[in-house]
Amino acid sequence: MFFRMLLAQARYKWSIVLLVFLAMSSVVALYVYLRNTSLFTNRSMQLIMKNMGHNMLILPEKANPLDVHLCTDRQVLFSDRTAHHLARFPRLASKYYVSVLQKRVRLGEVECLLTGIEPVARADETREKGNMMPPLDPGQARLGASAASLLGNREVGGAKESRRMPILGAEFDVVETLPPKGTLDDFRIYIPLADCQRLLGQEGRINAILAFECLERGGSLAEIEESQRRELEKAQPGFKHISKSAVAEGRYLARRTTQRSLYCLLGIALAVTVLIIVVTGLQEVAERRGEVAILLAMGTDYACIVGLFAGKMLILAAAAALTGFIAGSKLAVWLTSPFLVVNTAAVRVLWGHLPSVVAVTCLVALLAEAIPMIQLLRMDPNAALTEG
Repeated sequence: MFFRMLLAQARYKWSIVLLVFLAMSSVVALYVYLRNTSLFTNRSMQLIMKNMGHNMLILPEKANPLDVHLCTDRQVLFSDRTAHHLARFPRLASKYYVSVLQKRVRLGEVECLLTGIEPVARADETREKGNMMPPLDPGQARLGASAASLLGNREVGGAKESRRMPILGAEFDVVETLPPKGTLDDFRIYIPLADCQRLLGQEGRINAILAFECLERGGSLAEIEESQRRELEKAQPGFKHISKSAVAEGRYLARRTTQRSLYCLLGIALAVTVLIIVVTGLQEVAERRGEVAILLAMGTDYACIVGLFAGKMLILAAAAALTGFIAGSKLAVWLTSPFLVVNTAAVRVLWGHLPSVVAVTCLVALLAEAIPMIQLLRMDPNAALTEG
């Protein structure tokens, strides 16, 4: 009996029901589209900032950052196991560690910065994004743009020519020449850390740790900096971090901009959804006062009648949520996938978000339907029958 009445509810003025369904589907599609594009845009912007390179230097307290920056002979040495130790502390805001040993060397008439590197992964790093400093196999070398030019490294057919190059009595295969950055990195010769330690007689020692300050736990940039200071003091006493504030702040502002704009847009979409449901619900209650009064006179209680209205709205909301989710997701993929791909996976349908979208839509629909239901419960059935 209840389901027959529910079907009759849905069939009542089916054109109005269809319009409400289309309106709710459109709003849900807008919600999903905005959330997906904001998510992928935020990720793309962060990766653009990440591609600018490491934004944090981790050093012993007694080390002078200027000595590291200029690669002087006064650099402080410490254990190359430090980065591996830090990688075991997920509460640190730093990720994508690279252990670095560097020294100014002369190769013929050319002075370059010999730089041994060892990327150290943290357990929660994703393969999708990866370390900004790719590893090198033993015996391989990577040249900065200026170092390559001074040492005569040539380009062949758009690719860098792989050739043998002597460095401090050892032979290395040059596998890559980096594009110019306009910094001291252009004068670097990157080789594996173990090879560099052996050539310089500094086994087990490094000068610095490069890292990337991530902002995944929220909070202001100042709060994240303070948290990093406290957690680093716990994880590795006697060490400090120096952040490149411009890169860190750019990434922080990129995340905050996309998040706040998303909240504003989704707030507007939520308000439109509630308004649609409230207006149509109030109109339906007003038009069906006589029918409701007859049901009450026949002994039907208010709970059953409210259930009829709420049940129809739930079914309508669930169907609209499913339709809107598919439409909004496909629209996001179609419109944004051509350009929102920055060294990461392409924009895609996030099926894992479907249950939450359906749940939120149904909850909003029920809360909005409460206003017409209040008017329904306050209705005087005797007055309605008299009017009829």
